[in-house]
Amino acid sequence: MTENLPVRRGGGPRVDGTDAALLLALQEDGRLRLEDLARRVGLSTSSVHDRLQRLRREGVIRRWTVEIAPEALGLPVLAFIGIRASCPCGELVGFLTDVPEVVEYHAVAGAFGAVLKVRATNPEHLYELIERLRRIPGVTGTETTVVLKTYVERGPRLPSAP
Repeated sequence: MTENLPVRRGGGPRVDGTDAALLLALQEDGRLRLEDLARRVGLSTSSVHDRLQRLRREGVIRRWTVEIAPEALGLPVLAFIGIRASCPCGELVGFLTDVPEVVEYHAVAGAFGAVLKVRATNPEHLYELIERLRRIPGVTGTETTVVLKTYVERGPRLPSAP
């Protein structure tokens, strides 16, 4: 495995086949020990450590984290809220980062200038959140889509080898 797989289009860091194998192994089980990773890719433990540090430095690995089930925190309601605004999306960042229910905030092309991924405790909580969002200066309208069932939810994956 020595082929280069682009991390993103248009330049930036690239991962080689060994990096890809490390990343795939970590995506399968983020708790693998360095020794186990080294054995999987045929490198020494120190080489694996150095590669992981480089991937972190270059922004390929953005963070080490634990994914918590939202239901365990009492947040079973998932929704996407399209935002229409009279101002650039960047001007809303300060308001929206202070809203704990906002999980993701994306500037988008299309009917809305932005889309939010939000979590709520129940439909009433979601309604109150929408009302709060509509009071933010510059927000001119919203449209909410409530998720009934999620079939696939994951982070980005490396492309499969041809």
